[in-house]
Amino acid sequence: MNADGIKLTSYFGERNRVNGAFVADALLDLYSRHDIAASIMLRGIRGFGLNHHLRTNSSLSLSENLPLTAIAVGARPNIEAVLNQTLDLNQPGLVTLERARLLSGKIEPIGIEENAGEATKLTAYFSRRDSVYMVPAFEEICELLYRRGIPGATALLGVDGIAHGRRQRTRFFSRNADLPMMVVAVGPATGSAWCFPNWPACCGTR
Repeated sequence: MNADGIKLTSYFGERNRVNGAFVADALLDLYSRHDIAASIMLRGIRGFGLNHHLRTNSSLSLSENLPLTAIAVGARPNIEAVLNQTLDLNQPGLVTLERARLLSGKIEPIGIEENAGEATKLTAYFSRRDSVYMVPAFEEICELLYRRGIPGATALLGVDGIAHGRRQRTRFFSRNADLPMMVVAVGPATGSAWCFPNWPACCGTR
């Protein structure tokens, strides 16, 4: 599938609550009910929000409300269906929207529009358990990007989210093999570096 999509990102504190529940749980519950293609919750170790209250894991008193980022990516109608509820749940947090181009299934070589700008970003969403040619997917994807000369790529492990249509979250006394992951790569918009004829089917892009 090659479809028009939206990336919805929410920034908030780990201890933020709404209607008695943590905002983190409320957002992921919302996304799991609305057929969102992929979502991931990332836990920061330092940061601040709109009130500029710095949070860091280097102090016990400041580590109780570390910054969280919840990312949801899906087809435009699905993201639009959860947007207003996301805004209601994430107050006074920050919410951003970005255009996305969703790729799934058998992905053929694609081109990048001439008006894409000087650089482009590609993001692959999958689970920690996924593998490509018997190699963990995040290792194979980073290696492929490295061989193609992409300037930079980072693999990030989520603490909660949706992978392959199922909600997965960190659990104690578990290998957490199904947690969602993402690889983010950035490079020039021009040239052939982004042509991946054997790109694994678990990926998305924007």
